[in-house]
Amino acid sequence: MKRLAQILRTSAWLGWQVEANWADPALFLVYAIAKPLATTLILFFMVKIVSQGNATAETFRYIFIGNTFFIYVTEVLIGISWTVFRDREDFETLKYIYVAPVRLLPYLLGRASTRVATATLGVLTALLFGRVVLGLTIGVAETNWLLLFGAVLLGLIAVLWLGIILAGTSLVVARHSMNLNEGLSGMFFLLCGAVFPLDVLPHWARSISLVLPFTYWLELLRRMLTGHGFAKSLASMSDGDLWRVLAFATVVLCAVALLWFRWCERFARERGLIDWKTNY
Repeated sequence: MKRLAQILRTSAWLGWQVEANWADPALFLVYAIAKPLATTLILFFMVKIVSQGNATAETFRYIFIGNTFFIYVTEVLIGISWTVFRDREDFETLKYIYVAPVRLLPYLLGRASTRVATATLGVLTALLFGRVVLGLTIGVAETNWLLLFGAVLLGLIAVLWLGIILAGTSLVVARHSMNLNEGLSGMFFLLCGAVFPLDVLPHWARSISLVLPFTYWLELLRRMLTGHGFAKSLASMSDGDLWRVLAFATVVLCAVALLWFRWCERFARERGLIDWKTNY
């Protein structure tokens, strides 16, 4: 465990150096804060203009909460797989991981912690901005903040293991498949109810939505922060049901990720893909 903690800590430090080496810490923090704020303002003015001022505060609160917590999906999910591409083809250091006394999986998890930290900063900043500047009601008297933290953490664990699945895929595919990872993130954004209510989606799309764990995650977070649900498709499910589905999905993702990543890693080593160069 001591060795594992050391690997996680060192790879997290390396991740920070890679992500923020272009600016001093203060400037990088400004960038990390400005990005989610800009996204929030874009959504705010889009809703205001498209609805011609008729959108209710509740409508925007639905969009705001979903978009804010979806930052974890976009940052962490893409970030883990992007680590494989950059280390393999930009820095050409991935092959050295295999000759060092370091396993690739904990190394990737450590690198992902940097993305988790910056995403958390963005989420907290956006929530504070929405509460103070936009006047949104974030949290009600019934909100259990400790339980909310647990729900966020559980969903984040699911995001991390899905990112490991994509990282394993990245080991055996060419660099331009990065478009696949971004496309998957966009599909989740559309189908998980991040900004589009499930009930406005076509029936076939709604069926896919009900299979995705992040659909239940975002609905649970909205219920905890507002005191009521939003998706009619999930109205029959209690908060406990949402917890159970999310926990089950997280366990399944963990098991699948471990099996898939080990297979991809073994395949990449057998085919000599660890130092593969596929960029143009």
